[in-house]
Amino acid sequence: MNRFQFLGFASFLITTDTGLNILIDPYLDDNPKAPVKTDALPKIDLILVSHGAFDHMKDTPKIALRDGSKIICGGETMNLLIDQGVPKGQITNSVWGLTVEECGIRVRPVVSMHRSSVRLSGGTAMDGFALGFIIYLPDGTRVYNASDTALFSDMKLIGELHKPHVGLMNVTIENCFDFLPEFLTGEMTPYEAALACQWLHLDYAVACHYADKDNDDVREFERLLNLMRDQNGEEAPKPVVMDPGGVFEYSVR
Repeated sequence: MNRFQFLGFASFLITTDTGLNILIDPYLDDNPKAPVKTDALPKIDLILVSHGAFDHMKDTPKIALRDGSKIICGGETMNLLIDQGVPKGQITNSVWGLTVEECGIRVRPVVSMHRSSVRLSGGTAMDGFALGFIIYLPDGTRVYNASDTALFSDMKLIGELHKPHVGLMNVTIENCFDFLPEFLTGEMTPYEAALACQWLHLDYAVACHYADKDNDDVREFERLLNLMRDQNGEEAPKPVVMDPGGVFEYSVR
């Protein structure tokens, strides 16, 4: 059975049925709601970084240097990680469509309608493409990680081509940072996120991009998916809403 632990915001720890630990978008040590800090994590085999925002990659260098973790990310994020001391040999740079494999895990980056901007220690600014991921787990389970994407119609194509079983879906934005403007919506509204889950034909839709599930957007996302299930039966995606630290288990077998 694969184990998915939600660590707050967009961070997930996936432990496969073979015992591999895959960490997605680690932002723990500066997150007051994170259930664990980096020192308490198990040995991480593989880190997937969707883009260069601090709340998606802040703890990546610390973990990678501690554990020798392999990293899959985009080019601008790779350059930032190298600037932060991570050996280039630990990093696999990819972009939309270029399937790669690390630690026996096949990963296909897919389009994420978001930006990735980083600044190196010398002041150089770099922009790139945010990545979504299709993650192929050893038991055959396919996981879609949405990153911070906005809704786009090719999610239907991603669902048709890759047939993901589990989606890690950004459904809100929880602004805990004084230096950011007050956004009226997240990159996807609850309705848009629920529609995306339907287009992707997910079995389970795991909500994320928040620090506390006591959130109007999260409740609305769950309500909409449950309404879809009332109308369409068992084929509609099942919502999974957890507080940070919560665990969801799934295997396609």
